[in-house]
Amino acid sequence: MLEFDADLHIHSPYSIGVSKRMTVPNIAAGAVRKGIAIVGTGDATQPDWLRHLQATLKRTDDTLSYQGVYFVLTVEIEDRQSIHHVVLLPDFDTVESLRRALAPHSTNIDRRWGGRPRVNLDAEELAGVVRDTGGIIGPAHAFTPYRSIFRERMYESLAACYGSEASAVRFLELGLSADTETADHIPELRSRTFLTSSDAHSPSPEKLGREFVRLRMEAPSFDEVKRALFREGGRRPVLNVGLDPRMGKYYLSFCSSCRRTLVVRAGNEPPSFDRLNVYFSAESAVERTKLLRSIHERKVRCPACGKPLRLGVRDRVMMIGEPESRSPSHRPPYLHMPPLLELIRATLGTKSTVSKRVRSLYDRMIETLGPETKILTSNTQDEIAGVDERVARTVIAYRRGAVEFVPGGGGRYGRVVLREEND
Repeated sequence: MLEFDADLHIHSPYSIGVSKRMTVPNIAAGAVRKGIAIVGTGDATQPDWLRHLQATLKRTDDTLSYQGVYFVLTVEIEDRQSIHHVVLLPDFDTVESLRRALAPHSTNIDRRWGGRPRVNLDAEELAGVVRDTGGIIGPAHAFTPYRSIFRERMYESLAACYGSEASAVRFLELGLSADTETADHIPELRSRTFLTSSDAHSPSPEKLGREFVRLRMEAPSFDEVKRALFREGGRRPVLNVGLDPRMGKYYLSFCSSCRRTLVVRAGNEPPSFDRLNVYFSAESAVERTKLLRSIHERKVRCPACGKPLRLGVRDRVMMIGEPESRSPSHRPPYLHMPPLLELIRATLGTKSTVSKRVRSLYDRMIETLGPETKILTSNTQDEIAGVDERVARTVIAYRRGAVEFVPGGGGRYGRVVLREEND
């Protein structure tokens, strides 16, 4: 079988806040440099974008392509509870069928900014419609604090969200706020396939493919992608690549006002605080879960300013899952790796990925070594060092997990410290 790097969740210029440069030719050009073989089209039900896809993508047997890059028809849909779902569709006829089925329930599916349509259906009803038309569906960015299935005051299981359709939901998208270890705290999810994808709003190399999944399958078609996500006939994911969730702004729980982040310590000490954190104690895993549920119910107040604490992604998962993360045997490795531009920026110590030094070195590495995914996952240290020795050391440190994190929370991004730097 073959292996394909895939980014199955992006957006078109017909979603709010998306670059006008997100056209099929620009997406394909960016995917080639990144090493992404299969890209989700995003926004497939929006009529203007649908016409663009029909005019530019070439149909060959069961695949859609543009200049060597393969595309799978996808759309992100928001249900009546503001939960977002990723939908994959086999062909243009299915897109039209889905459009007809959803139109009576949506006021924006035909509008200019309807790339991410909102429908007046709950998740169970929407999943049934998608299944009836021949598509597949799963939660989008399942752990983000906004518009996700597992956000605070929303669902604690797939079964509660999707009802009778839950058994047909065979995958979920982790999103930038979670990784395999995070999600596998929840026993129900251990049977599902985890999807890593970029949710890109721009074809630039720090956005497109910033998270991707490597799929082992026979061909870059919808049917093969479906079989890989369902892990059928030897098709399956073999690698997830994504950002470390500790870099996110909402990884740790935090005070809704002063933005200090929560640290739960063993013992029975009274609450305290310093400049960055608030400290609570729990004598057991049970007591910790009780504390997290009380925070979820807005019953715990900040010892520094008196405002309610809010759960971050990590603690929300700990509240609804088990204390220990246990990954099943089918789960592929998860490589915590930032986009190459960000890695170069951090290595050089510059402030921006658009600096001439960063872009020049990025271009030289791509021209010399090949696409970005190959550099990040498989080029040897000596090969990378032939272009830049410092970047080579950083890439290998990430591959080995030889980096430490100061986690983010309360709107504050986390940061990375290489262990060599620590020493």
